[in-house]
Amino acid sequence: YILCDTCSVLMLIRLAPDMFIDLNFECVTISDVVKEIFRAQKFKNRYPWRNRYKSNIKPLGNAVLKADDFKLYYQTINSQISSGIINSKTRYYFDLSKVDQRIVACALANNFRITTGDNDLIEYYLQQFSNNPDEIISPLGMINIWLKKGLISWDEKLQTILEDWNKCDEAPQPRTEIKKFQNLTGYKYLGT
Repeated sequence: YILCDTCSVLMLIRLAPDMFIDLNFECVTISDVVKEIFRAQKFKNRYPWRNRYKSNIKPLGNAVLKADDFKLYYQTINSQISSGIINSKTRYYFDLSKVDQRIVACALANNFRITTGDNDLIEYYLQQFSNNPDEIISPLGMINIWLKKGLISWDEKLQTILEDWNKCDEAPQPRTEIKKFQNLTGYKYLGT
């Protein structure tokens, strides 16, 4: 499965409302993400449409977050972030929110890949736990996977939603995924 962080859920849910309902999408998330989406003021203002999708976002049961493996990973991650661990690329301390720490712990404990556009989360995960970049998928990479599987068909409506990413100042997407998207859809990707 692929574990979605808060930003990736907000970027993708309008494009594939069934991403957490239809198992073919292979997407999961945790209750912390759902709480953050619907409680954080910044998301209320930035994504006023999000309430329309509340019933579509089905998190994993809390038993996943109570498992011993999850607890061990979370304690390790929380300890590292609290004591200060330096990003070898930027030379700044990693600054992961509690929700991001729980995302990483859940992914590690359950052998999930992660979809995110958060560079700090990506670099932390790859630096501390895995040097395999295939374990992290960008939101645009998710779209490309869904297109290849025939789970979504690209049209003007979806293109308009995707163009909204740019207006919302979402994270830049990898060039390789932009090229794949343009080849798969015939549409131009207007973001960065």
